[in-house]
Amino acid sequence: MQKLISKATERNWKRLNLQKEDIDKKLASRANKKLSSKNITPFEYIEQRNTEEILQGLLHLGKIEEILYSMAINLLAKNNLISFKNNEILSKNRYLIEILNQFNKKIITEIIEAELPYNERDLLGITYQMYLSEGSKNKSGSYYTPQKILNSMISKISPNDKFFDPCCGGGSFLLAAADIIDNPENIYGCDIDKNACFITKINLILKYRDKIFSPNIICTDFLSGSPVLPKFDIIATNPPWGAITKTAKIKEIQSGESFSFFIVKASQYIKDNGSMFFILPEAILNVKTHKDIRKFILDNFQIDKIEVLGHIFSAVLSDVISIHLSKIKKDNIIIQTKDKTFNLAQKYYKSNTNNIFSIMDNIDAEILEKIYSTPHIKLDLNSTWGLGIVTGNNEKFISKNNIGEKIYTGKNIKKNEITESYSYINYDRRSFQQCAPDEIYRAKEKLVYKFISKKLTFAYDNQQRLFLNSANILIPKLSGYNIKTVMTVLNSQLFQYIYSKKFSGLKVLKSSLMELPFPILNDNNLTEENIFKYFNLTKNEIEYIQTSKSYS
Repeated sequence: MQKLISKATERNWKRLNLQKEDIDKKLASRANKKLSSKNITPFEYIEQRNTEEILQGLLHLGKIEEILYSMAINLLAKNNLISFKNNEILSKNRYLIEILNQFNKKIITEIIEAELPYNERDLLGITYQMYLSEGSKNKSGSYYTPQKILNSMISKISPNDKFFDPCCGGGSFLLAAADIIDNPENIYGCDIDKNACFITKINLILKYRDKIFSPNIICTDFLSGSPVLPKFDIIATNPPWGAITKTAKIKEIQSGESFSFFIVKASQYIKDNGSMFFILPEAILNVKTHKDIRKFILDNFQIDKIEVLGHIFSAVLSDVISIHLSKIKKDNIIIQTKDKTFNLAQKYYKSNTNNIFSIMDNIDAEILEKIYSTPHIKLDLNSTWGLGIVTGNNEKFISKNNIGEKIYTGKNIKKNEITESYSYINYDRRSFQQCAPDEIYRAKEKLVYKFISKKLTFAYDNQQRLFLNSANILIPKLSGYNIKTVMTVLNSQLFQYIYSKKFSGLKVLKSSLMELPFPILNDNNLTEENIFKYFNLTKNEIEYIQTSKSYS
């Protein structure tokens, strides 16, 4: 259990006296995919229309190693790199024979004789991804990279470059690099998965079918090992996310996050004029946990580009970004979203709280600098903060049968109002996994806000209502403000703009709210217009803020 949940969660479950069947259900839920046995087809990685159908007909024929081995023989024979007769493999390429002999699995005749979708760029990799369960992918962080993302990385590569992927999987990055690099001996990869390493070696042999060479693919744990490698012009990878490596110890990283380890370790192998390219979860931009890797990047690299990619992996809910790093100083970072490309000076990230990588341009940075240079006050720990009720089992505790007390969620919170709820709860605090002190829920006045949201959405409650943990609670203590004026400011266009540019995460965090700059007031007569005026914003700046897409 401890490998799948935190110690705090384990303690809470024990306190609730959950039965084994309840725990199993929780662990197998969508919220925790590490036990999922579901297979996911990587449609973002497939190029041919009939590939999935063909492969589905082959995956039941044997163990995955046998399937990969037999498929590799089929592909190699199709490309005249081996001859295969009477179960004997012959080839002029002694390195290829060594690779096959080292892997050496049972041959499946049906696959050897099958008509495969030969035009796929990485048929072996697709097969392996389709075979792996969602749980095993989640544990290892193993998700292959879509071709359109690889194309962005290729633009940095020159034909004579040395290229390295420290967690190469089936070699998708290496194959993309091979489209540009002339000499296959300049391409290096590393992976802990022996099946993935076999796939990569075969893929490179197929890619450079007219050359005889030994692929530079090392099967080892890049983080805990010390592979002997040259310095590289380009390092590019899609590292595992959240797959904590106990053996990895890197002093700069306290979070235990695997992708942060890979960035730091990979940086030891890059040339002074080299470039690094990583596919990462969007959380790296602003989540406090990742401030250590953001600081490392700012201390050691120029950020050339951040591209906001959105949702690109099948069965992975996280939004994704790519980040390009180099040691060559430049004036600006290029930031690319779906709708817009703009520039931002890296110095702004260095001055941000927790070095947040804000998605904004130099105009936004100048406006924010103007706002924060104006005298202001902030919410602090003197205010009262609380979370909604964590029942531990909503199906058990929440009903629609008008028994107990009404319970509200984040969906019920709109700007300045709380909509009607038709859900009920028996408010027995001892039964719940976690809840705030009763005096917070029953406060005479409180603000409630959506917790899972990219926008600030606050409402006022003076009816002592109960809320689930998709809503959080704030009882502000701010000099010169009454509680409704605080709500007005937090819901204002200007604060939406500040929040979206400076923090913009999927969760509205207390730490972010405590950084917002409230005007210093003598009375509570504060309107939208007055908020703009307080910060001395010009007409053009106000119009820019009001039409900003991040606000809409």
